[in-house]
Amino acid sequence: MTVNVVITGAAKGIGRAVAELYAERGAHVLSADLTLPPTLKGQERVKADIATRPGRARIVRAAREKLGRVDVLVNNAAYQGAHGSVLSVSEEGWQRALDVNLSAPLLLTRALIELMPQNGAVVNVASVQGLFAEQDNAAYNSSKGGLINLTRAMCLDLAPLGIRANAVAPGAIATEGLLQGIADSDNPDQTRRDYQDLHALRRIGEPREVAQAIYFLGSAEASFITGAILPIDGGMTASFMMAGRPV
Repeated sequence: MTVNVVITGAAKGIGRAVAELYAERGAHVLSADLTLPPTLKGQERVKADIATRPGRARIVRAAREKLGRVDVLVNNAAYQGAHGSVLSVSEEGWQRALDVNLSAPLLLTRALIELMPQNGAVVNVASVQGLFAEQDNAAYNSSKGGLINLTRAMCLDLAPLGIRANAVAPGAIATEGLLQGIADSDNPDQTRRDYQDLHALRRIGEPREVAQAIYFLGSAEASFITGAILPIDGGMTASFMMAGRPV
């Protein structure tokens, strides 16, 4: 039976890698983003802002019409633009981070439950910054920390329906945004080394490596795994000497 998957934030980065991996393995994929994701074989696309009620309704309508059943939901879309400390982050930035990173996964999951079978799975894309805080990034830290505990709540509340919920917590991953940030820094070579040194493996992760973990958590091979928070961080959180540095 073909696996039907809904992925948010699928135009680039980790979300795109997830969509590509599922498409390669014969899944029927519904990719959602603020901009239309690249076309893949077996993929449906929808342009939607998951932080808004109309945007979520557009995704649910497309899932109902194009897929009919949702076996796996990957809540990947994220907002990282609200930089600032607890003293300086703007109210608008704080709210946008909560709307995209925390409220949208809850509300979209709840809206798609009616299309999920008893053995369905939800995979939330959190961050190591939901496990440890980074200075001057209060909104992202808080929203991703909330998403981790929301995942645990989903595990408990969806278990009677036979639906599993897990999360991954990536470290520094070579997405377009991270690579552009490195390139724009005053010393790109040193900045890259700094990011690499955050991890025990002394390298930056690849989006495909996160996608493979997400694929596993959404599969039948992970049928007894729910409520888990899986760091995909090259050993970053294994040492307190690394925790809390910029990612």
